[in-house]
Amino acid sequence: MPNPLTRSVLAFVPDALTASQVGTWETNPISDNTLSDATTAALFGVEPAQAAEGLPLAIYARAVHPDDRVALYDTLMRVREYGGLFVIEYRTCPAPGVMNWVLARGRYERDERTGQVKGRGIVIDITESKLDGRVEDRAFFFTEEDTETPLDRAAACAIQARRAIDEVAGPERRGLRRSADALLLALGRALARRVGALER
Repeated sequence: MPNPLTRSVLAFVPDALTASQVGTWETNPISDNTLSDATTAALFGVEPAQAAEGLPLAIYARAVHPDDRVALYDTLMRVREYGGLFVIEYRTCPAPGVMNWVLARGRYERDERTGQVKGRGIVIDITESKLDGRVEDRAFFFTEEDTETPLDRAAACAIQARRAIDEVAGPERRGLRRSADALLLALGRALARRVGALER
C-alpha cells in the first residue's frame, strides 16, 4: 500500500513541472556509483563531467539540506532494499547561499537473476513553485509493489532516451534534448496525477 501523500502538494505539482528543469540519474547501490546529467549535477553542486562518469551517493548527499537528509535516506534505504517506486520532495544547497527545492521520482528494480537492485529516475527543480508560500507542503510517497505500469515503463524509456541523446554529437542534440525534456515533463505530470489519484 502506498504511504499517504500531502494532498495540497499534489494539487500544484503539474503546474510546477511545466516551469521547471528536469534532470536524470541512474544508480547502482552495489558499486555505489550514481550517474547523472548536467541538470542534476547543477542541482547538487557537482561537476557535470564527474557526474557523467559516476560519483558515490555521499557526494550528492552532501548537498541535501541537513533537515531533509533523514527522510531522504530512510526512503532511499527502503526502496533500495526491496525495490519499488518513490516520490519525495526535498531541498538541496549546491553552493553557499543557494537553496533549491527538488521533486525526485525514481524506481529501484531488483534483477530476478542476480538479485541486484538498480535505480533510475528524474529530479525536477520546483524552486519557483515554493515562492507562493507552499514551503511546508511536501510530496512523499513510496511503494514496494513489483508491478510496473505502462506509464512507469514509458518514464524509464524516456530517461534512457534522454541519457542517450546527451551523448549525441552535432547540432541535432539540442533539438532532440528539448523534445526529450518535453516528454519527461509530460510524463512527470501524468505520474503526479496518478499518484494524486492513489492518495484520494
